[in-house]
Amino acid sequence: MVEIVVLDDDICCIEAIKDISRRHFEHVDEEYELRCHTDTEEFLNEMKERDCDIILLDMELPGTSGLEVGSKVKLCQPDAVLIFITNYVEYAVAAYEVNAFRYIPKIMMEEKLPEAYTVLTNEMKLKEKRYFIVMNGSNLEKIPEDHILYIIKEKKYIRIVHKGGESKVRMTMNEAYEQLNPANFVKIDRSYVASLKHIMSLRDHQVKMRDGAFLPVSQPQLRNVKNRVKEYWSIKR
Repeated sequence: MVEIVVLDDDICCIEAIKDISRRHFEHVDEEYELRCHTDTEEFLNEMKERDCDIILLDMELPGTSGLEVGSKVKLCQPDAVLIFITNYVEYAVAAYEVNAFRYIPKIMMEEKLPEAYTVLTNEMKLKEKRYFIVMNGSNLEKIPEDHILYIIKEKKYIRIVHKGGESKVRMTMNEAYEQLNPANFVKIDRSYVASLKHIMSLRDHQVKMRDGAFLPVSQPQLRNVKNRVKEYWSIKR
């Protein structure tokens, strides 16, 4: 399912987006969910609590701008794709400062929004969803890999910190690391593995994670961690 969230204070525009989206996804026979907001604070609160795939933002909003909102959204929804839909074409260049995927004038929504949907849904189909499997006795838990923030070794167990909370399982760190896509995770210390997606900064032999936690980076791993973080940031949205 494609999850789309809209923020626009223009009710007429929201209704047009609803209609265009409905016709497009019915035509291509794809499941989708469209959640619409006219209030910026309400929208930002949802972005902190629920993931989405595509975000449609107006550029001019009461008391703020689409650029400012887009910058805030990227902190809590790093993988969501931003599309600006607006009448203000003079902001087109600035939109790409927050890595916007498209900038669509409202008068061209009928043509350009379905085109953007087609490109993005095709890309989503090519991405394989990976999961980390936790087995505790007769219990099984499947954690989306991109929800994992970091893993900590605690004696004979590992503690997996993720968006849904924490999970603990008897397993070695090497066994855990073998389950992960090495392109998206980095060993920062003998007892810590961090998700590159959720590293916010690296300073003074520590990484700050998206949940606010500070994790130690050992001296032997420091150079590799710096290089991996720099490379990841340079190629990701």
